[in-house]
Amino acid sequence: MPYPYQIDFVRFLRHQQLASATITSYNQSLSEFFSFLTTTNTGFADHPTVNNIFDRDIEAYLTWLTDQQQAKATTINKILSQINRYFQFLFTHHLTTQLPTISIHGPKRDTQAPFQTKWLATLPIILDDAHVHHYTRLTLLLLSKGYTVQEFLQPHFYLTWQSLPATVEHELTFRESFQTFITPLQRRQHSADIFLKQRLDLANPRLTNAALHKYLKKDSQYLGFSISPKVLHQSYILSVLQRESGLSDQQLAAKLMLDPQALQYYQHLLIDLS
Repeated sequence: MPYPYQIDFVRFLRHQQLASATITSYNQSLSEFFSFLTTTNTGFADHPTVNNIFDRDIEAYLTWLTDQQQAKATTINKILSQINRYFQFLFTHHLTTQLPTISIHGPKRDTQAPFQTKWLATLPIILDDAHVHHYTRLTLLLLSKGYTVQEFLQPHFYLTWQSLPATVEHELTFRESFQTFITPLQRRQHSADIFLKQRLDLANPRLTNAALHKYLKKDSQYLGFSISPKVLHQSYILSVLQRESGLSDQQLAAKLMLDPQALQYYQHLLIDLS
C-alpha cells in the first residue's frame, strides 16, 4: 500500500544517491509498516496521519515481526533504521512534529556506534599517515568540518574546499600532500573536482559514493574503526553539542550547518544517548 509522503521521501532518497534496490527496500518496509498500523491499530485507522504514530506503535510492530514473523535481529534493525530515517525526513522537512523512533533501540544495538569521538582526537595523526588513502583522509577531514558525504561528493564542491581556511599545521601539511596527489588526476580527467576516479572517464570523472566506500572500508581495517560517513558525521554533531553547550541554538545551527528542526533532533538524540 502507498504510505504518507512516499513521493517526497523517494525523491529525497534518490537525492541521497541510494541504489534503486535500496529504495525499493524502503518502500516495501514502510508499506508493510503502514499496512500493519491500518489493520491492527484502530486509533491510527480512524486518523491515518503521521502525527498519530507513537513509539508504542512502532514497538508493537517490531514485536509482531519478532513473534509472528520470526524476523531475525539483523532484519529488525534494518527495518527500524528505515523507519527512523523516514521519520527524520518528515521531521526535518516540517511534515511532522513527532519523532516516535528516538527512544527505540533494536536488538543487540551497539550503543557506542552512534557516538564515536576517537577519530576526531586522532585526526592529526591520521592526516599525516601515508598508509591511509588520500580520499579517506580527505573524507575524515571534511566530516570534521561538518560536511556530509552527499555534500562533498557533489560537483563543484572543490570551490568550497578551496575556501576552507587551514590554520593548523597538520591540515596545511595534508592539503599540500593532497594537492600533489589530486593535481595529475584533475589534469587527466579535465575536472577540478576533488574526488575523482583513477581510471580515465572524461564523461563521468567524479568518484561515486559506492566507489568512495571501497577506499573507506579498506582503510577502516588499518585504522581499527568503522568509517561510516553517516555515523561519523553524527558523532561530530553530537560532540559539538556536548562540548559547546553554552552556545545558543542559533549559534549551534550556524556552526553545525543545520536547520532548527535538525538541530532539535540531534539535541534530543544527545539526551537519549546520555
